[in-house]
Amino acid sequence: MLPKTYTAFALGLTLLVSASCTSKIPANQWTAIAQENYPGMTNIHQEVNVIEGIYEGQKIVGYVDQNEEWVELHRRPLKSMDAAEAGQIADTITTGVALSRGFSEGNPLGIGILPLKFALNYYAEQQGLRQCGKIKTFLSATGWGAAAANIVTLSAGTFTGGSAAAGLLVGAMAWNHFPGTEGCEGWLGQPVELTTTL
Repeated sequence: MLPKTYTAFALGLTLLVSASCTSKIPANQWTAIAQENYPGMTNIHQEVNVIEGIYEGQKIVGYVDQNEEWVELHRRPLKSMDAAEAGQIADTITTGVALSRGFSEGNPLGIGILPLKFALNYYAEQQGLRQCGKIKTFLSATGWGAAAANIVTLSAGTFTGGSAAAGLLVGAMAWNHFPGTEGCEGWLGQPVELTTTL
């Protein structure tokens, strides 16, 4: 019995070799077939005849077979909030509490850093799995680390060595323990795990 798990690289290579005889319809109609099966599918990516998109909060991966029928290979739910986003929110909230109590912002960009954080998170989610994972891991570590430093600073009444130590410790823990790819869509072009549906 064949294993149920393949990599997109191996699958893509196989489909690349067979693409010319896989379907009689034009390649630009494959995504239309995907949308027929998943009305409202968005953020569609295609490589050879493997198609990926977002449908009702899930990432759907499939292809068009020789009979021009849609074959679903894999689906997985997307998290509404991942560790990187939660860490940045924790940093924002604790910074807001500190500012409301008369503390000053240590970041030279001040609140101007907020749109940059959201932009970086959005940019990460448009990248392949590896690149997205690296950025998300960075955002997770900096967000949770800054939140921890803020909490210690609030408790002590001033920024101390303990604030810095807490920030570094929690940031390192977040870097090592929060999966950087949990908020990533992982489009083709990067090896991603595909599981066939029964």
